[in-house]
Amino acid sequence: MSERDEVLALVDELAKLLAGSVATTIEVETDRMSVTVRRRDGVVAAVGERTPSAERDAVAKVEKVQRVHATTVGIFSATKEWRSGDAVTRGAVLGAIQSLGHMADITAPADGTIAEVLVAIGAPVEYGQPLFAIALA
Repeated sequence: MSERDEVLALVDELAKLLAGSVATTIEVETDRMSVTVRRRDGVVAAVGERTPSAERDAVAKVEKVQRVHATTVGIFSATKEWRSGDAVTRGAVLGAIQSLGHMADITAPADGTIAEVLVAIGAPVEYGQPLFAIALA
């Protein structure tokens, strides 16, 4: 089974699961991909999906995204005001988490661009909480 077929099968399974649930969003993340399925106005659709043929076309164009997770519990502070589209290199310090007077650096795991900032500066964070989504180069 090709990677594209795996993604389509996953989207189908998540849509079925969401249709039979009271939840409005299901998100699945692996090392290779991240898939989000949302229900809006009673219609279940994969993010970016418009029609079944559009979904197939979109899967072929899916960017590889890697999330950066909190390594500890504490207060997040960024090295700068990150925005979608900002370029990052592997090992670049994106920010730090202050916990019991200790600062734990948060670094970019790969080269790419910031796809999404998931936490505000000064916000409390939990261990493992996603902080950034990076579109891989």
